[in-house]
Amino acid sequence: MIVGLVGEAPNDTQSFKNLLEKFYKNISFEQLLNDVHGSQIDSQKTKRFLRNEYELKKPEIVIFIRDLDALENDVVQLEIRKQYFRDFNTVVNKKGIYLLNVFEIEALLIADIDCFNRVYNVNLLKVPDPTKIKEPKEFLTLATKKTVASYNESHNPSLFNELNFNTLMDNCKYFSDFIYRFNGFIEKIR
Repeated sequence: MIVGLVGEAPNDTQSFKNLLEKFYKNISFEQLLNDVHGSQIDSQKTKRFLRNEYELKKPEIVIFIRDLDALENDVVQLEIRKQYFRDFNTVVNKKGIYLLNVFEIEALLIADIDCFNRVYNVNLLKVPDPTKIKEPKEFLTLATKKTVASYNESHNPSLFNELNFNTLMDNCKYFSDFIYRFNGFIEKIR
């Protein structure tokens, strides 16, 4: 089975590829739109590129990875992201599933804070709900500011390779909800 990954940056899609490949051994995760960054993801030109890659790689499922860039109760931002998904899902023949990171992808690093602490040699306390942290990227950068290796989002692909899948399922509701829906998609195809 081939699953396509579409995200706001190549680091994001590579991060999820590294994470999901550890758990889903019989699925090939393929990055789509490798050279798209930030707001380029919303353009009509990107839709055409996505359609071409979709037809070329023929994934059975396409995961659309986006950051909400807001807290989960921000109805305006939620509607903007939902509209993006509705528009782009038509490009892949409605074979898409949405993974919306609340607030940002870094919430998953906070969900497995033990991993982050080990990698950066810091002592951050466990956060009950990582989705409640505004600007988690800045939170992690500040926490490692005085360490030998400060956190940078370019580290995410290697960090996501270290994350504990079950810890993420336990500590991050949007991620566990996504995995539940993703498993349902897989079962329909098989």
